[in-house]
Amino acid sequence: VIDQAGIRANVAGACVLVTGAGGSIGSELCRQLARYEPARLLLLGHGEGSIFSIEQELRRRFPGMPLVPIIADVRDGKHLDRVIGMHRPSLIVHAAAHKHVPLMECNAGEAFTNNVLGTRQVLRAAERHGIERFVLISTDKAVNPTSIMGTTKRVAEMLVQDAAARTGRPYVAVRFGNVLGSRG
Repeated sequence: VIDQAGIRANVAGACVLVTGAGGSIGSELCRQLARYEPARLLLLGHGEGSIFSIEQELRRRFPGMPLVPIIADVRDGKHLDRVIGMHRPSLIVHAAAHKHVPLMECNAGEAFTNNVLGTRQVLRAAERHGIERFVLISTDKAVNPTSIMGTTKRVAEMLVQDAAARTGRPYVAVRFGNVLGSRG
């Protein structure tokens, strides 16, 4: 059972930032979050085509909702700091990640820089600006990981746990299993 009232209490009237907003999971999260009427929904992603696509869809489905498309790489700490400092979201949903298990075995450096260092950059900016809530979208592959992708997501979870312990803020990781209809 989904705690609709709890979600509404944290999203309605709030500024919400979704990283990886153009991805299959990030875009679905944007669709779901939009139903709770945030004051502003920030759509951050690296791919201009995917961000354009989800922005246009949300504008059709939720006319009048303030949407802010942001092309940015989560590994770029300075850009993230400017974005988060300017918009001051109260909630960050961090879905940006490389998630294709076999492909990341061949591209371990990319998996590490995006999934670990990118998460660290988003967390650092969130901490600097006192962001109230942070949700990392993780994976069941982070449980006793046997792959590069799973290992990088487990390390990302550990970074979130550390930030939560240091700040006392509700920074959490949520593990998704295999997601039907997702890319990868």
